[in-house]
Amino acid sequence: MKHHREIWKDLNRSLYVGDRLKANLSVLTFVSLFTAILSFVLILLNLFVHKPVDPLRLLMSIVTLFSGIGCAYCAGVLKRREIAVLIPTLFSIFVFTVYAFTGYAEGTGILWSLLVPIGMCYFVGVKYGILLSAYYSVLYLVVCYTPLGANLAKYYTPAFMTRFPLAFLSLSVFTAIAMIQYHRISLLEIDYTDRLNKEVARQTAVAEERAEKIQQMSFQTIQTLANAIDAKDPYTKGHSSRVSRYSVKIAEALGWDPDRVCDLQYAALLHDIGKIGVPDSILNNPKRLTDVEYDIIKSHTTMGSDILRNKILINGAEGVARGHHERYDGRGYPDGLRGKEIPEEARIVAIADAFDAMSSNRVYRKACNHEHIMREMTEGRGTQFDPDFTNVFIDLWKRGELDAILESDAEDHDAPEASSALLQEVMVAFAAQNVAEEIDPVTGIMARSSGEAAIAKAMQQVGGCFAFLDMDNLKKINDTYGHKAGDRVLKLVGDTLKANCENSIGCRLGGDEFLLFMKEATKESAEERIRKILTEFEKKKNEDSEISPASLSAGLVMCTADDTYIKTYGRADKVLYYVKQNGKNGYSFYKEDDDDLPVENVDINKLVESIRNSGSYEGAMDVEYRQFSKFYEFICNLEKRFSHPSKLVMITLEGEKGGAYYMDELEKAMFYMEQSIRQTVRSVDIVTRYNRQQFLVILVGTDPEGVRIAMDRIIRGYYKMTGSGSFTPVWTMADT
Repeated sequence: MKHHREIWKDLNRSLYVGDRLKANLSVLTFVSLFTAILSFVLILLNLFVHKPVDPLRLLMSIVTLFSGIGCAYCAGVLKRREIAVLIPTLFSIFVFTVYAFTGYAEGTGILWSLLVPIGMCYFVGVKYGILLSAYYSVLYLVVCYTPLGANLAKYYTPAFMTRFPLAFLSLSVFTAIAMIQYHRISLLEIDYTDRLNKEVARQTAVAEERAEKIQQMSFQTIQTLANAIDAKDPYTKGHSSRVSRYSVKIAEALGWDPDRVCDLQYAALLHDIGKIGVPDSILNNPKRLTDVEYDIIKSHTTMGSDILRNKILINGAEGVARGHHERYDGRGYPDGLRGKEIPEEARIVAIADAFDAMSSNRVYRKACNHEHIMREMTEGRGTQFDPDFTNVFIDLWKRGELDAILESDAEDHDAPEASSALLQEVMVAFAAQNVAEEIDPVTGIMARSSGEAAIAKAMQQVGGCFAFLDMDNLKKINDTYGHKAGDRVLKLVGDTLKANCENSIGCRLGGDEFLLFMKEATKESAEERIRKILTEFEKKKNEDSEISPASLSAGLVMCTADDTYIKTYGRADKVLYYVKQNGKNGYSFYKEDDDDLPVENVDINKLVESIRNSGSYEGAMDVEYRQFSKFYEFICNLEKRFSHPSKLVMITLEGEKGGAYYMDELEKAMFYMEQSIRQTVRSVDIVTRYNRQQFLVILVGTDPEGVRIAMDRIIRGYYKMTGSGSFTPVWTMADT
């Protein structure tokens, strides 16, 4: 009994929900319209074909017509299924009751009722189908087994009258059983789908909540990176945040979709991320930058692009970092893009960046006034800035929509720790910038400490070609045209190596010496690479008359992963010495089968010319530390042989570390000290810069008193050039 109640309870639940309801209403509408059309055709037949007109037949056709129209209207227009199914139910009861008692259409009318069990159960509902089938079963039992069916009995045999009610009852029972099973299975599917949808909705809500938290964390992380970049210069605090907010204002005014605006917001925050690798002494320099320093500043665009490449899922971030200093007229950097070639995001950030730079205090000037900024922005339309975007920005400014940003400071965000590839890349760049001599500021390639470590590590993993390069005549260029010319030629070497460093590691050893390790290179590919480097360098240096005396020589060694760095370096040095003995400006490979390089005929006149072109010395013999150690050994041997006492003096510039300009001031002090040393010591004496704040001097044939006199002159000359200065020179002496 309980089971029966559960079944009946299930039958009271409708199967038609959601998409099922829509499909059922469509089917009801179609069937109802089809029935109405068929009824209209029957009405026409009753009126014009079947003579005389049968009033009952005409009435049944009219009732069917209106029933079909009514059901179609409720299902198709009103979308009211409960009313739509009630109409055919009442219609069926009325029509088939009349058919049964009147024997309508020679008794054939009741045969249509055979469609009732399956039709009503499927299209209307199982409960309606069962109730209607039960009603018809009782109706046919009464009609067929009592005198009330006299009209029907006229058209059928007694056997039909006896069996038809039983046949209809059997059909109704079988149909009911099948449809109850179908109904309950469908309910199980609906319940399962509901549970699944609820779980999906719950999981979706959880995922959206987590995504929102991750997005917030990502924003905080990016904001923290932006703040870290801005913190390198106290005058740019909040710069990245303001540029981001200005950019968002422009994009929203242009009607960009929210997702793209969000990407632009993040990309603008990271537009200056490359500055994390620029030395603070350059960023915070209040004086006019040298050409080399300006090139280092400009490199923050390419450095930022490299940091962001394949490290962050923000559309346009890499393009913004690289392109926000491009100009609309094509005179920007680093790629000289013009007009629409520049990404839209970068064009927007360029406007926001320039506006914030002008409206903020900087280390080298105060903030510009309103009139000056407006004039610069207006005159920059179509030259520096995208004219359409500039018009939008100026309109926003005039309407006061930027005032809140202008008056606000950047908000501080505490971001959680992140271990993403982006953060790791930035931290590597940050760490590299804080390691002494990590990146050589003149050439833009790795300096000795990091370069030798990287090459030694790579050599442990793969073989290749080790190249030791030396630039000839650097001293002559420095002495003749000044150190700016020397810096230009050094930078040219660095640029040439960078342009040809695919699958290679290059570094500056110091002075005019460079290393290049070509990983997995064959002798043929290495020779092709070194020829290309020498050819490109030769072509470029001839474009500048002041650096045209320079040339490159290279000693090359093919090595395997079993060869040590020290051993390979020594061989390359030996080969380089051989190349330079034979006139410079060339290269040669180390020969494995003979550790002693072959002695070949040397053109003595060519060798003399090479020595002469290396430059003469005035004052002290100024050499790199590697050569200095060789001279030191030579002087010691002379002292032992001829009893000429010599002294080794170390001069140190001591000062309090810290401050924005420490490195800049130290470099100036070292320059003045070098000038004082060279003006004081003799041509037989030897001097080298030992590190960033110390010099070594060999004073030949001098006793302690002579050293004291020489050092007194050097220090007085230093103070004469610098005034009091921020650094104090001290010296120590040792016997050679």
